[in-house]
Amino acid sequence: MIIVDELKEGFNIMLHPKSATQKKRKIGEALAFYYKISIISLLLYIILSLVMLIYAAGLSAVGMFFFGMLAMYGILMFVVIIPIFIFVIAFIYQIFGKLFKVFNNPYSNTFTATVYGALPTILFYWLNIVPSGSSVLIIFELWTFIIMVFALAKQQKTSSIKAFAVTIVTLIIIGIIKFIAFTMGLGSIFSLAL
Repeated sequence: MIIVDELKEGFNIMLHPKSATQKKRKIGEALAFYYKISIISLLLYIILSLVMLIYAAGLSAVGMFFFGMLAMYGILMFVVIIPIFIFVIAFIYQIFGKLFKVFNNPYSNTFTATVYGALPTILFYWLNIVPSGSSVLIIFELWTFIIMVFALAKQQKTSSIKAFAVTIVTLIIIGIIKFIAFTMGLGSIFSLAL
């Protein structure tokens, strides 16, 4: 089964990031891999949204309205916002990797590494619906960082230390951008994606 194979590969990448992140993909292939991986997480997100709202509000019209809103938010996140975020963050990684003369391979390698790095967040994003789930999601965010470093190192044929430096610089720049956005009142736009 197609999705099962991608899920197995995704969990293998999560469990063995040092060795399982070397498979190169073109941008379209990496994006297709992302969408196949995200299907299960999106379905869990929608199902849990319904369960939580039925538990909280019953089958009332208000409850169904909020379920529809949550489901649409999940679809928007998985189909549009997260892929755009992956494109942008990979672009920033590529810029700094090239600027510091650490990356020699093309953007497609960096994009593939970014998709690999985002796997824990993608696979467990549905935890945001569960009470205290966002606290557990922090652990997966930390694992995302570790996978990102190894994936960038493998995809760009560089050392883990250099990939770590590029990742840290990129995260600092994103943090500064978020801070500026929040102080200018644009925080709600950036908090969706970042």
